[in-house]
Amino acid sequence: MFLIDSSVWIEYLKPKGSAKIKEKIRELLSLGVVVSCGIVAVEILRGARNKRDFDELYDSFYSLPQIPIDKEVIVRASRWGFEMDRKGKVVSTTDLIIASVAYKKARLLHIDNDFKMIAEFFNLEEEILTR
Repeated sequence: MFLIDSSVWIEYLKPKGSAKIKEKIRELLSLGVVVSCGIVAVEILRGARNKRDFDELYDSFYSLPQIPIDKEVIVRASRWGFEMDRKGKVVSTTDLIIASVAYKKARLLHIDNDFKMIAEFFNLEEEILTR
């Protein structure tokens, strides 16, 4: 399974976005191995240009299997943030939650160095895509 971060979805959705990324995401979607989570949906949906785009994106994101953001995810993200902060490595709360959602459930695809940093501390299966 692959959890695709909003950094990749944004590139994928751009009309002139990376052809390499578009090809990769289309391949994964066709294989039926893409999952999502609520926080990634929020990040994408809030950027919709209009109601029609919002509705189309909503239908697309919620047609994917969802990994829930439950207490275990929140506690893990909190612990990771606490431990990283104490080592002077600060990442966004949103990225901590997304990484925690993916942890041991999906490979996280991204274009965001915060996830690389999280993976340096914790056993997060991630892959940074290049444009």
